[in-house]
Amino acid sequence: MTPQSDAAGRRVYKVREVFVPGGRPTVTYIPRGDNRLEAKIEDYLDTRHKILSVSGPTKTGKTVLLKSQIPDDLEPIWLSGGAISSIDEFWSNLADELDVPTETALDGGLSATDTSDKSGELNVTVAKGAVASSDSVTRDRRISKRTVITPKRGSRNALKEDLERVIVIDDFHYIPSDVQLDIIRGLKDLVFDGIGLVVAAVPHRAYDVMKVEKEMTGRVAQLEVGFWDDTDLEQIAVRGFRALNVSVGDSVIRRFRAEAFRSPHLMQDFCRQLCRMNSISVSRDELQSIEEPNWDAFFSQLAPGTSKATFDRLARGPRERSDRKTRVLRSGAATDIYGVVLSAIAHTGPLTEITYEQLRAAIRAILAASDDPPQKHEVTRVLDQMTRIAREDIEGEPVVEYDNALATLYISDPYFAYWLRWGAKPADNAD
Repeated sequence: MTPQSDAAGRRVYKVREVFVPGGRPTVTYIPRGDNRLEAKIEDYLDTRHKILSVSGPTKTGKTVLLKSQIPDDLEPIWLSGGAISSIDEFWSNLADELDVPTETALDGGLSATDTSDKSGELNVTVAKGAVASSDSVTRDRRISKRTVITPKRGSRNALKEDLERVIVIDDFHYIPSDVQLDIIRGLKDLVFDGIGLVVAAVPHRAYDVMKVEKEMTGRVAQLEVGFWDDTDLEQIAVRGFRALNVSVGDSVIRRFRAEAFRSPHLMQDFCRQLCRMNSISVSRDELQSIEEPNWDAFFSQLAPGTSKATFDRLARGPRERSDRKTRVLRSGAATDIYGVVLSAIAHTGPLTEITYEQLRAAIRAILAASDDPPQKHEVTRVLDQMTRIAREDIEGEPVVEYDNALATLYISDPYFAYWLRWGAKPADNAD
């Protein structure tokens, strides 16, 4: 379909084509040139013979980067680590993507003559033109020869015939370690021959490939995709609004950037929501200016519901209890220690990296003067429990993680940080 143009010859875009939170943007794809991410992927595809491990925090654009830089003519095969819990699932999923048969029937192999004598015993003569006795009943039939091809064998054969293919395993860290090992061992000879293998994971799982298979040391290229800087985030808005022929003040763009927690997903969300609020669905024929919205209403409306469920689970703690001490906040609301800790985290901004001392200062700031702050061991116990809950009880990448050695809490999901800032009401979640 030929793109539409307006009277001035400008391309007409739909807003959903321009601002694509969670999808693959084109107009607002930002190369992040200072990091040479695109160039490094191109270099890998040219050289091969290694595994490329792409690591970065959740919602920082790892998948978008790979989908934008691995050309379609290489026929990339995309697999999700979340859908692979066994080595059989891996080979079956790979076979499905390669569209290879897992069983082939070759009819018309051998000719057979069945003879049954008067006693009822069955004799099978495998020969053409076999002659049966006059005291037997003769039936001619043909035996089908069946060759069974397993998903593993079929996939490997297909890949050997086309070494230009690229396999991408997204969310590699979701795959159990023993299955990761089987996958790497099953593919490493093909990687050495030239098949491209790219795995994407979160930062602290970036070296899983080498951990599960020591022989891969020196055969893994690392590419780190970090949080976005201010300039790149602002370019999403600048390019997008320009394409839509919409004028937005610099102060609006700066506010979006400040609230995005360095995530391109949130920046895309903000821009699309602003267009929706101003009834803009396609490019404007004439330049249209947009004023600043009511910021509190704007950001509160966008607080994602999925993070509320995560917040509620963390606020509930490890189990339902009625004997937790009730604490009073300066606002007058009553909550328990889990509500206090989440309120304190939110009070920091929230920061995405919070030291214990910063958190303790925030706890003192939010508690009523009449309420003594909890002891250090009580706070760290809560942080440890939240870390466990985030890992074991909540689907997806853990949203929080407390490092005891560094005495630092990390918020790895920008959307959860955003919920803490604009949607959280810890006091409402007390036991």
